[in-house]
Amino acid sequence: MKICMLTSGHDVYDNRIYYKEILSLKKQYDDIYIVAPGDKDFVTEDGVIIKCFPKRKNWRDRFRPMKDMYNIAKTIGADVYHAHEPDSFQVAVKLKKNFGSKIIYDSHEYYPEAFSEHFPAIKGIMEKVIYNYEKVLAKKADCIITVNDILVNKFKKYHSNVILLPNYPVLKDEEMIKEYNPIPTFIYVGGLREDRGIYKILEAAKLINVNCKYIFVGPFESESFKSKCDEYIKNNLQDKDIIFTGKIPHTKVFDYLKTAHAGFVLLQPHNWRYVNAEPIKLFEYMITRTAVIGSDFPMVKAIVDPSGSGMVVKPDSPESIAKAINNLANDIEKTKTMGENGFNKVKKDYNWSLCESRLLEAYSLLR
Repeated sequence: MKICMLTSGHDVYDNRIYYKEILSLKKQYDDIYIVAPGDKDFVTEDGVIIKCFPKRKNWRDRFRPMKDMYNIAKTIGADVYHAHEPDSFQVAVKLKKNFGSKIIYDSHEYYPEAFSEHFPAIKGIMEKVIYNYEKVLAKKADCIITVNDILVNKFKKYHSNVILLPNYPVLKDEEMIKEYNPIPTFIYVGGLREDRGIYKILEAAKLINVNCKYIFVGPFESESFKSKCDEYIKNNLQDKDIIFTGKIPHTKVFDYLKTAHAGFVLLQPHNWRYVNAEPIKLFEYMITRTAVIGSDFPMVKAIVDPSGSGMVVKPDSPESIAKAINNLANDIEKTKTMGENGFNKVKKDYNWSLCESRLLEAYSLLR
C-alpha cells in the first residue's frame, strides 16, 4: 500500500504526523510520502519521501498551496491520502474523485472555531459556514481520525467510521532520570504568548516569598508581548531567579525538564478551544516526571486529579497560581511523588502505543 500524508500548514517533522503516525505506519508499510510546505524535496533517514511546495504567505493564502499540493499528490498515485486540515482534505476529496483513492481526514484541531476567529465581527456566522463546509467534506472520507471525545461525537453524527487517536506522547526506550535543581524549579515549555498564561505566571511569582527558580523554554511570539514581560520583570521581579532560554533545539528542552519540579499548563479561559483541550504539553510534563500546575478546565482536571500528578488552578488568577507554587515549593517530596504519579499514569494509560494499534487497524480496513 502506498500512503501519502497531505498537510497545508504543518511542518514535515510535526510531532503527531511524523514521529507518531508515520513512524507507526512504517512498521507495516514501506512506501510513504509527505506533501508539505517546504523549500526542497528530500528523503528522511527513515525512508519517507518528502515532496514540497512553497509555504503560504499568510492565513488568507489558501488556494495556491492547495493547487500546488494537488499537482504534486496526483503524480504520487497513492492508495491512501491522509489529510490533516480542511484545506488539504479538500485536495484529498478531489484525488478520490479523480483517481478512486481512499482518503482519511485527520482532524486534530477545532477548525471551524479557530478559523472563525479571523473574523471577529461575524465570528458566529463564519463558524457555522466553516462547520457546514467541513461536514460536507468529511462525509466523503473513508475514515475520520480525531483527538478527543468532543470531536469524536461531532463526527459520529454524520460518519460511521470515526477513530479516536489522542495526542499522547511516545514512550522513550530510555526513561528520563531527574537531576533536580537544589531549589524548587518551575518550568514552561512552548511558545510564549499571553493566552498561554505567561504573564499570569510572572504576576504570581511576585507573590511568592519562597526561593524558587522559573524557566521559560521557547520563543516569544511577538515583540510587543516580550516588551510587556521585560517591563514587568524590571519593575517587579528583580529579586527573582527567572530564565528565558529563547528557541532551543528539541533535544535541549529535556536538559531543562530534567531539573524541573513542576511545569505550567495554563491556557487562558477566554477561548472555548482552550477550555475543551487536552494539551500535549500536559502529557509531556508527566512523561518527564514533572508535576503539573494546570488550568482547572474539565479535560485537564480529569487527567491531573485522578492521577495525583499535580494541581489545577484558576489560570487567570495570579493568587491561585501562587498558592499552587507555594504548596509545591514547600513540600518537595510530595511534588516529586506527583511527578512519579504522572509518569506511571502516562506509562499505563496515556501513551502513543495505545493509539498505534488503532491506527494500524484503521489502515488495514482500507486495503
